Amino acid sequence: MSDNNEKTTVAAQGATDYGYVSNGNAAGNVRLIKNYALFLFPKGDSTFVAPTGVAWTPPASKKPIGYSTEDGAVLHPEPGDSTDYKAHNGDIVLSDTDPGYWTLQLAAMEGRKDVVSAYFDVDVDSDGGISIKGAGLKKEWILVLVALDQQDRPFLLYGTNSKVADRDDVSLKSSEIMNFSMTFKMLKGTNGEQFHAWGLVTEDAK
Repeated sequence: MSDNNEKTTVAAQGATDYGYVSNGNAAGNVRLIKNYALFLFPKGDSTFVAPTGVAWTPPASKKPIGYSTEDGAVLHPEPGDSTDYKAHNGDIVLSDTDPGYWTLQLAAMEGRKDVVSAYFDVDVDSDGGISIKGAGLKKEWILVLVALDQQDRPFLLYGTNSKVADRDDVSLKSSEIMNFSMTFKMLKGTNGEQFHAWGLVTEDAK
């Protein structure tokens, strides 16, 4: 009787098609960002038209920040703090977590007007000069990052409202290229969203 049960089990296993184990992998879904352009718009810029998908074109007069260092751009989640509320016997009866925020980190290598304005948190004069009165950060920015992967598939990230939250030092020496390393913190937009993104999903999302 035991031999018959073992044969039945083996037969049942043999009838199952386990091709999905290896067939579920698709190299075409793997991505490498080969190039990107980041556009900075001062909050309230009348020339800005919000993206509604990857088919977005900047205003004719708008230029991207240009080159950034080989580390590229980094989208980083910063989880919110969690608070546990306990009952009289020590049981956790409620756990509340702040929503947190996202950041976009990059090191711009070109001294473009928008780059200098964002890094030093100032308006650039018509002659290219800046006047520094402090190291605070108050200016708010709209971000649009458009990227292409190894198959020229587009990816677009739209930060509805952001602010420079952190900066690295600017190196002034012959052995290093001067760059303006900044971390933009995504702030909540009018509808509570911090950013929109299109093009991350590589398969048919329908």
